[in-house]
Amino acid sequence: MPETFPLIVERKGSIMTLRLNNVDKKNALNSEMMGAMMASIREAQKFDNLRAVVIRGEGPVFCSGADLNEWEPTQLQQLLNEIVNCSLPTVALVHGSCLGGGMGLACACDFILADGSTKFGFPEVRVGMVPAVIFPYVARKLDIGIMREIFLTGEKFGVSLAKEMGMIYGKYSADGSDLDELILRLEKGGPEAQKRIKKLLNSNILSKTREERDMDLAHLINEIKSGEECSEGISSFFQKRKPSWNK
Repeated sequence: MPETFPLIVERKGSIMTLRLNNVDKKNALNSEMMGAMMASIREAQKFDNLRAVVIRGEGPVFCSGADLNEWEPTQLQQLLNEIVNCSLPTVALVHGSCLGGGMGLACACDFILADGSTKFGFPEVRVGMVPAVIFPYVARKLDIGIMREIFLTGEKFGVSLAKEMGMIYGKYSADGSDLDELILRLEKGGPEAQKRIKKLLNSNILSKTREERDMDLAHLINEIKSGEECSEGISSFFQKRKPSWNK
């Protein structure tokens, strides 16, 4: 039988797509798959012409969670942290089911686009487990009151409620046009500026004293203003043309 790879990596234009490929187990996250994902995310950041990383699943579901027979909590933590700290915008394209660890995977991404029939949920409590590893990453999308309800019941919910909760960016259609539109919006932004925005959002800047915070932010702005990308962006604005990165 031909070898089946746990992760399919595709690079097309400015996008790198990572496809979970553990179809027989509903794309459950195992050690080999998580290791391949981390390596691919690190590799993607080496290419200047890439603008986003898309994570999606092969087969009928996005991800059913962690493989209960083959997963290490610390490795899942490392993977989710790798996604959060990726310098490129990240997009989860979910369909079918997005459960447990799959929810952590999706919520670690900057954007979630979901097929209209997708079912979300945290079933851990129903097998006597706790969604502990993914908790900080789900908290990036949902507030504590909502998490309290869906963690404690383990009930599944659909796209409409996920959108109402503020968890997903929007729906996506089979023709891929919704993803294409999102990528076009991202490509209008300066790539270096986006990297600095992600770094800022992941920092502890808001926990600092007002004096430290304001000093750090002023330093950041001065550094950005003196850079080539910002200079090009301002020039293109006054010249009423597209900046060099948005061709």
